[in-house]
Amino acid sequence: MLSLREREPFLLCATAATLATLAENPIFGVLVPEPALRREWRRRLVDHDGQHDGDGGIARWLKLTDGLGLDRDYVVSLVGLLPATRFAVEAYVHFVREKTLLEAIVSSLTELFSPQIISERLEGMLKSYDFVSRDTLAYFSARPPLAQRDSDFAVDYVKRYAKTPDALQAVLKALEFKCDVLWAMLDALYHAYVAPKHIPPGAFVPQDWNTA
Repeated sequence: MLSLREREPFLLCATAATLATLAENPIFGVLVPEPALRREWRRRLVDHDGQHDGDGGIARWLKLTDGLGLDRDYVVSLVGLLPATRFAVEAYVHFVREKTLLEAIVSSLTELFSPQIISERLEGMLKSYDFVSRDTLAYFSARPPLAQRDSDFAVDYVKRYAKTPDALQAVLKALEFKCDVLWAMLDALYHAYVAPKHIPPGAFVPQDWNTA
């Protein structure tokens, strides 16, 4: 049924009250009528979840954490997340749920510079750290072409649908918000593990941790 739906416009039949409720809640923007846009979002799900077990971005990320000696069950449980990381992720989920489809899509434009940055950092990590390999870093090596594709789509979407001054301002604000989300997570990591090395209670503590 999903494949059939993706090949043709999506028609939703409901009472006037139900349709009004759907129109007021941006979370139902996933019911957009354009098949091409739904296929784009379905492709991103496949990127992360894969076509089968052991495939996709999540599996490659877990391969990275395995290679770093972290217990997989612990990683999957998310128990060791920094509180600021958890808060930032929840804020982002809330943002894309409550804002317009345009704002949700444009927030992904932080990937615009990812292909070059990831490629540079990948080579740097391989040269500087003997405990990682290309196999361990497969998550990062797979990301540049996907990030390029996703950001190209977002740029094209903005050009097509951000036609008014208000829409353009919303685009800028959405991208600023996403940058704030990323900065919040980076600041929390630095504060916990670089300086002053204040790890919040319950968060991940490296085995060879030295607070000096």
